[in-house]
Amino acid sequence: MDKWIKNNTATKFMALAVSILLWAMVHIDSGTPAPPTTSYNTKSIEVKIQTYGFDDSHYALTGISTDRVTLQVKGRRSDITTIFAEEYKVKLDLSSVKQPGTHTLPLTYSLPRGVELVSMDPTMVTVTVEERMSKAVPVSIGTKGKLSPGYRLGSPVKIEPGTVEVTLPESELARLSQVRGTVDLDGADTNFVEKRVKLAAYDKEGNVMEDALIMPESVAVEVPVEAAFVTVPLEMEYTGRLPEGLVLSKVTPKVTEVRLYGSKEALAGAKSYTGATVHLENVTKSGTTVLTADLTPPEGFEKIEPSSIEVEVTAVSYGERVINGIPISLKGVSSDMEAVITEPKTQSMSMTLTGAPDLLNSLQPSDIGLTANMAGLKAGVHEIQLQVTLPPFINRVDQNRLAVKVELREKDVPVTGKPDPKPDQGGGKEKPPESVDKPETDNGSDTGHGEDQNQNQNGTDGTDHTGTTPPEGDGSDEGTPPDISTDPPTE
Repeated sequence: MDKWIKNNTATKFMALAVSILLWAMVHIDSGTPAPPTTSYNTKSIEVKIQTYGFDDSHYALTGISTDRVTLQVKGRRSDITTIFAEEYKVKLDLSSVKQPGTHTLPLTYSLPRGVELVSMDPTMVTVTVEERMSKAVPVSIGTKGKLSPGYRLGSPVKIEPGTVEVTLPESELARLSQVRGTVDLDGADTNFVEKRVKLAAYDKEGNVMEDALIMPESVAVEVPVEAAFVTVPLEMEYTGRLPEGLVLSKVTPKVTEVRLYGSKEALAGAKSYTGATVHLENVTKSGTTVLTADLTPPEGFEKIEPSSIEVEVTAVSYGERVINGIPISLKGVSSDMEAVITEPKTQSMSMTLTGAPDLLNSLQPSDIGLTANMAGLKAGVHEIQLQVTLPPFINRVDQNRLAVKVELREKDVPVTGKPDPKPDQGGGKEKPPESVDKPETDNGSDTGHGEDQNQNQNGTDGTDHTGTTPPEGDGSDEGTPPDISTDPPTE
């Protein structure tokens, strides 16, 4: 093989064959070469009409026959397939529209470079124009979200300004229902205040009217948020009797305040809660007993919290003590009269009391109230029943009525000091003894009821919660301190 290749004659034949082959490839087609051709494609594009030149301060475009146009375009496939639809523009010039009504106007277009328009459908559109009109509309405020537990919306809601001007085309203005702003009250437990609340106009179906012009577009709002409850002090009441020989020393509820839920009117009149009742018959021995008291809402209220409480009741053996020098006070004396206590001349009394020894030992004369009501009485000497106010869990041994004699005199000169207990030597005339009035009772109550009433206010109901009255004449004075007087009472 190597010898054949190295042969000079063989090499010449091979060169000739290659030359012939190349010539044949060049001259195989004896016709005239065709010129190169350019390929064009067509495409349909939907374009949204853009408006310009419209005076929307006085007029509103309320209708247009169509807002989209179909363009048939052609161009090189590489162009029309790579150009974005946003580069095709169709515009409507509204600058010639100067009055309300229906107008038919031509459309103009602009195409990307290298693209030609084949057709446009439609080439003209019809528009409807209305004059804008204004109307004063009151503002309303809506709320969303949930208030904190136990709170509710108050009234009134303050809106500033309370009225705004709404501008709309005449036909749409007739559909206007309200202008409203919305505030978020989620978790609120105090008044909501916002200086800029955005407003929106709504039609009669509750849809937002986007074309409405509102002036001003926002308002200042204050929404009252109030508690649906009131917190009041808890006052205990008592029923039943303690075992014989025991008295109350201390009553301690685990809570001292309760929440009452109700209407605004009911809450306004709530000062305290007195529906917590301690059943003393459940105390069977001295010492501290824990009782449960159920709480129910008073009439006119919806709910009370808590609905029950625990109460620690401490009962001890009773003691007895005589308190001397209890001052007597007068009330209801007219400004043109002066009053003098004539009996007792000391203007004080003594009183035998029973109760827990530790409470008795801590008592001072000033802790006990003895009051004579002089309201409505005329000049003269009057016997007045005393109203007795005792501390909690303290009772009188002697339940007889207590009374004082008081002389009322007209003032000759202004009195600036303590009334003179001596008879007026130069003033008004003193009534003769037979003109002494009948004993007065406080607030129309019979003898002793004033005392019971005051015991109720101090935690007792007028019954003997000590279990029994101390035996008469036993001479005992349990818990009496060394300075107790043995003088007989001056009652």
